[in-house]
Amino acid sequence: MNRALTVARLQSVAWPSVVGWSWGILASSFLINLAIFATIRDADLEPTTGGLASIYIVMFIACINVITQDFPFAIGLGMSRRSFYLGSVIHFGAQAIGYAGVLYLLSVLEEATGGWGVGLRFFGLPFFLVENPVLRYLAFAIPFLLLGFIGFAIALVFKRWGVNGMLTLGTVALVLFGGAAVLATWQRWWAAIGDWFADQSGGALLVGWPALLTLPLAVASWLIIRRATP
Repeated sequence: MNRALTVARLQSVAWPSVVGWSWGILASSFLINLAIFATIRDADLEPTTGGLASIYIVMFIACINVITQDFPFAIGLGMSRRSFYLGSVIHFGAQAIGYAGVLYLLSVLEEATGGWGVGLRFFGLPFFLVENPVLRYLAFAIPFLLLGFIGFAIALVFKRWGVNGMLTLGTVALVLFGGAAVLATWQRWWAAIGDWFADQSGGALLVGWPALLTLPLAVASWLIIRRATP
């Protein structure tokens, strides 16, 4: 565990860059949206934007970078794969917890100010606004973990099997999703699928289901990293 914490601290060295990019891009997106909707000032418009996704995309890219750049460096320093994996999980898990806390507070502030004075819904998207404050917090945190482990898994496939692994992964994903789309179209399931999503609560969509997907990705990442080449 001590070596895992060492890995986590090692990855924290570049925190000004990681934090700066994450929140800098999010702040830029927020200010642009705020300026646009403040200019429009349409009383009938309820402005909602997807700009919040930017910070999640940065987290996804950062987790890929951990494997492609930090992994070879840490192994070269004599760290075990187990220590590196645990340390990386601790590091980005702490980021997810902290980032979610800030986003939660911003969503509360957004509600209190009437959408920053212009009715803008940026941090508190409708499906985030669950009544239970714990679920609302988790609705911010769990997607960070899901995207982080997706980034880990994709980067580890590249490290383990190279370009052939990535092409295979892409082909499998294309066949699965494409086949599912063809089947849904053939059986005329799209309306039923839409109704199913509409019936799901915000907590289920952003906490329950992402958590269920995160667990197998975490296991798969651990199994792959044990044999991945730095």
